[in-house]
Amino acid sequence: MDSGIRQLSLQERWEIDIKSYENGAKTVSSVPQCESCKNRVKGDALHCKVYHSERKPSFVLFPQKECPSYANINPLSVTMEDVRENRLYGGLFGFCIGDILGVPVEFSSRAERKADFVQEMRAYGTYHQPFGTWSDDTSLTLCLIDAINNGYDLYKVADNFMKFYKKGDFTPQGQVFDIGNSTRCAINRMEVGEEPVMCGGSSEGDNGNGSLMRALPLAFYGSGLGVDGRVRMIEEVSALTHAHKRSMLACVYYVQCAARLFAGDGKEEACRYAARFVKEHCKAAYENEFSHFQYILNNDIQDLEETQIKSSGYVIDSLEAALWVFLKSGSYQETVLRAVNLGGDTDTVAATAGGLAGTYYGFKEIPDRWIQNIIRKQDLYSMFRKFKDIAIGKATP
Repeated sequence: MDSGIRQLSLQERWEIDIKSYENGAKTVSSVPQCESCKNRVKGDALHCKVYHSERKPSFVLFPQKECPSYANINPLSVTMEDVRENRLYGGLFGFCIGDILGVPVEFSSRAERKADFVQEMRAYGTYHQPFGTWSDDTSLTLCLIDAINNGYDLYKVADNFMKFYKKGDFTPQGQVFDIGNSTRCAINRMEVGEEPVMCGGSSEGDNGNGSLMRALPLAFYGSGLGVDGRVRMIEEVSALTHAHKRSMLACVYYVQCAARLFAGDGKEEACRYAARFVKEHCKAAYENEFSHFQYILNNDIQDLEETQIKSSGYVIDSLEAALWVFLKSGSYQETVLRAVNLGGDTDTVAATAGGLAGTYYGFKEIPDRWIQNIIRKQDLYSMFRKFKDIAIGKATP
């Protein structure tokens, strides 16, 4: 029976989100990087050890862009024993940095980005958040990592999602400022006792990028499960919030691509492997979705022009954009900045691309000034270090 209530399309939901943030942020205060910089001179807000004979630039005093002379008072030092650890830390921190770079300009248009090209870490902006703030992309990824660190169980992942949404756990400052509609609805279902794997939306309108953005840890974990076991794990983790086959298949492709980068494959080689894996192992369950992945499965994505690349919250748009910037760029930094400057869903596209680029180029190629800006960077490192030991077989949860 027709109830007369029309379900909003993904595009309509996206436009509602954009309009809600165009109304402005509630918080009006801002804190410059100077507060955590070694060059700070106490009692002198206008000058520091670098800008001692002239005033600090306005973009530093009224924080918008990172200061080129910033030196954190509590620098993080990451130790790595081999190339695999370099790749794993590169992937996880690279994902987080991409997220952070995209947060201040999320929902901006491509025209706006071309007029004001992002070339550095910024702050405040869309959500009025300070330097080094990550979004729900990283928070929900941390929920998965924490569950793996403590003995993987889908109920643990779901429980962490609820702690994130209701208590602010796994957030940079104990407060949720960004969460997708599909994810919010799924978590609400978890809270009333529905089976976690049944909580994700399964309609065509539920194909946002909310599960793609948190799938990266599965590229490093679960290799001993075999093909079918690993695919099932990817599917169930996606289905917590996004249960449509299109979303799940996007996660399978992305995880397989990142896994091959972790194993040492080149960019094109990893993409070709992931496409071949999907065609060979997912055809029976997903063949009807293949047409939506045309450019990806035919390995044509790098041949597209920028005008053909969309960077919205639709899962196909986000995956194509992330792959395109990754394949077109020559460094980690170029990859994530190129992703941000596409506009649109900047945090997720840059995070997803940053996860691939960080895994490929390694942690050592990520600009240290960005690493040192991450809020709670030591907490993240502790979690990543435990995950690293489990993922590469040095420890058991």
